[in-house]
Amino acid sequence: MTTMTHHEAAPTPTPDRKPNGLSEKALKRLVTLGCVLLVVLLAVFGVLYYFGQRGSGAPTLIDRQVSAAENAVKAAPRDVGLRVQLAAVYQDAGRLDDAAAQFTEVLKAVPANTPALLGLGTVKMAQGDLDGAKGLFAKIAGTVKKDEFAGVDPEREAAHYWLATIALKQQQLPTAISEATAALKIDDSDADAWFVLGQSQSAQGDDKTAVTNISRALAFVPTGWCEPYAALQTSYSKLSKPEMAEYAGAMSDFCAGKTGSAESRLEALTSGPAAGPAMLGLGLAYESTNDETAALAWYRKALKADPNNTAAQTAIGRLTAATGTTGTAGTTPQAEAK
Repeated sequence: MTTMTHHEAAPTPTPDRKPNGLSEKALKRLVTLGCVLLVVLLAVFGVLYYFGQRGSGAPTLIDRQVSAAENAVKAAPRDVGLRVQLAAVYQDAGRLDDAAAQFTEVLKAVPANTPALLGLGTVKMAQGDLDGAKGLFAKIAGTVKKDEFAGVDPEREAAHYWLATIALKQQQLPTAISEATAALKIDDSDADAWFVLGQSQSAQGDDKTAVTNISRALAFVPTGWCEPYAALQTSYSKLSKPEMAEYAGAMSDFCAGKTGSAESRLEALTSGPAAGPAMLGLGLAYESTNDETAALAWYRKALKADPNNTAAQTAIGRLTAATGTTGTAGTTPQAEAK
């Protein structure tokens, strides 16, 4: 998990998980590409912070991270991996110019270093240089690997994702769709890429397909991510599906922490065209408040309405395992729906 609130009259979309400093998306991509030691540094200094000095004059956690990374590079200035880690720490600290300088030094030594290309690209995005970022990501996306892992190359997947994000922001919609599709061919579990694809399709006027793909994004990340629900509400409204638009609006309330409002809105939908999604939403809402009994009841109702609802099946399995309870029939979630 990793973005962009869109349209209606097709205003310029902006990335939902922006590379502003070191974003969640950027951190995920960089760690995936091998910057594991950066995470180790974060963990080590988290411990130091907890047990160390906490006086008003003590260095902050990010100051300690920066100092440690700088000292590591001073001790081994030719170590490319350490420079990438230092650049990532600078990026996390909001020192974008310093981060760019370190990524650039790496690329002088190793022009094809993909973590540096990706890192510098996200820095340039944060600085507003979308065309500069595009050129860096394109160098990775255009690389053709012939080894056994070419089809699951996380570096190329990340590059295609960022290219799609830039194209969407620049309203180059066919390119955004093409790049997001290329990313998903490599990793079809990338929720962010599904969302970019859906947004691009909606901005093109294909809201029916957009709803499908935005819903796929939410299947991977159903909570804590508000922008897709807002996008769904817009698309359902444009498709003249008021009940589904109301469902998406209620889930936006839930995502924003307005649980009471969300529950009231969802309960009003449980006997109409949006009944299935509303029941699932109620399950999520009650589960978020640790009311497992009410959550299970709504998940079971959703499964009874649709015995093939995998989200309800998964939720029931998860909660029954966590609480030590069994299904109403004492058997499987599928049996409960019969």
